[in-house]
Amino acid sequence: MRPNSELFLVLGWLWSAPLAFGYFCAWWAQQHGRSAVGWFLFGFLLLPVAGLWLLAINGDDRDGRGKSKDKSIGRGDLLATRKDVI
Repeated sequence: MRPNSELFLVLGWLWSAPLAFGYFCAWWAQQHGRSAVGWFLFGFLLLPVAGLWLLAINGDDRDGRGKSKDKSIGRGDLLATRKDVI
């Protein structure tokens, strides 16, 4: 029995997009301190839902004008400035 090359191409395309998106979700999660394995599985198995979820999460990190929120407000005590440093 000879394997059908068209079937392998179709299966390759069907698996490559979820796999690539799973890798992207894992990378994004690692950059933001979240579970890379969990986000890989979420992105691989539920690709459209994970994509919309990522858009919603990234939207929370911005203010109404599209600029990143300043998360350091109210923590001026962490900034040490000395006037004697040239």
